[in-house]
Amino acid sequence: MWKNAVDREKKEKAFEKIAENVASDGEDGDLNKKSDEFQKILEVSVEERDRIQRMQVVDRAAAAISAAKAILASNNSGDGNDGFQDEEKSGNDAKSKGMWSRTVYVPRSETSGSETPGPDFWSWTPPEMSSNASMDLQPKPSEFPTLSNPVLEKEPSSDSLSIPYESMLSTERHSFVIPPFESLIEVKKETETETKSISSEHDLDAVSSANAEEAARVLDGLDDSSSSGVSQDGLKWWKQTGVEKRPDGVVCRWTMIRGVTADGVVEWQDKYWEASDDFGFKELGSEKSGRDAAGNVWREFWREAMMQENGVVHMEKTADKWGKSGQGDEWQEKWFEHYDATGKSEKWAHKWCSLDRNTPLDVGHAHVWHERWGEKYDGQGGSTKYTDKWAERWVGDGWDKWGDKWDENFNPSAQGVKQGETWWEGKHGDRWNRSWGEGHNGSGWVHKYGKSSSGEHWDTHEQQETWYERFPHFGFFHCFDNSVQLRAVRKPSDLENDGEKQ
Repeated sequence: MWKNAVDREKKEKAFEKIAENVASDGEDGDLNKKSDEFQKILEVSVEERDRIQRMQVVDRAAAAISAAKAILASNNSGDGNDGFQDEEKSGNDAKSKGMWSRTVYVPRSETSGSETPGPDFWSWTPPEMSSNASMDLQPKPSEFPTLSNPVLEKEPSSDSLSIPYESMLSTERHSFVIPPFESLIEVKKETETETKSISSEHDLDAVSSANAEEAARVLDGLDDSSSSGVSQDGLKWWKQTGVEKRPDGVVCRWTMIRGVTADGVVEWQDKYWEASDDFGFKELGSEKSGRDAAGNVWREFWREAMMQENGVVHMEKTADKWGKSGQGDEWQEKWFEHYDATGKSEKWAHKWCSLDRNTPLDVGHAHVWHERWGEKYDGQGGSTKYTDKWAERWVGDGWDKWGDKWDENFNPSAQGVKQGETWWEGKHGDRWNRSWGEGHNGSGWVHKYGKSSSGEHWDTHEQQETWYERFPHFGFFHCFDNSVQLRAVRKPSDLENDGEKQ
């Protein structure tokens, strides 16, 4: 745009120069030369001159707006927004409360394996239903749950973060409560850690099993019933199905239901799919998305798959839940699990939340917090674990930050290291930290050491048994046994044979 403006400006300057030359020649100039110059002016039509001038005005205005935005962005960059490490610019600043904006930024799952099949929800606009269709009352499709509220909420659990799954975030300005830290593993609390870890694994498996049952039920219940309708309560819905073939030969069968509440305030979409090939790959997945007129948006993605590589069966489970309110409060929870038949496994989770920094909070609470944890097992008795939690609070003219983290790494011979750190950083750059470590060499003696920025220091050897988790509580065969619906996904060739018989 800027280049076009410069080119047009050059042309206009050349035009003005011609006109100036004609005026400067005066009456004593050569009449033929004046005639030639004037003829060149006449060769440019009035419409073309007007068009060029209009384009110049538009280009200059666009350049001025871009420059103003750049200045505002540079001013805001040092205004405390650095605390929002995971915040994305989604255009909510330009959206007034209560107004629609169907173009929104939605973070994609980093571990989804592939994009979801079928049409995209965020670019969808509900079609106008004909008068005949509006009078033809149809029950909601069986695959869509009957909701008193068009948004599902997760049952509260003492072992999980108090953030809603697929939640229509509250419209009250300050009702978005920060979930407490969920410390899956605490240093020097091995017994409590073991119980909590098992509970968390069972919770994740229960969620995955419920999603798998729902997806399998929906896909098994597909029929040629109505593709759209209006329910008794005025909710409008549309149903669509399809089959896609991926570049790697995997065949994916999907179904999708979209709906709009009677008052037009909430739009939602539920999508389910299964995919397979003739070489052992199987996949089940679902995605639930929604938005409302207050600017709230949400998305829940889930997927589990099994495949064979070099004769070894692998299984994966993935989830990604995200929500953002019309006021800009945002949260996300992602987790990933991978198992193979040799005993190897990997699990990790990342949860974060961010609030507007001007939101009043109780003492000890934060405007931004993160929690990461993970564990990996080599199948031979070696394992690695880690957890990392940190938070940030806006205190008027800067950010207070604090956190703690630890990790452990052991080989199959029970030799390894445990280490951790607790830290704090004030808004003026003042800092404090305490770090600690343990060295285990299998001799029955443990080397313990540590220090802090306030002058603490220790370095001792103690007679102590080494304890660490050599193998996961929930491994490959647990995952395989619980994935009933996934294992029941049929091969494309079996589906074709069934179609030919029919």
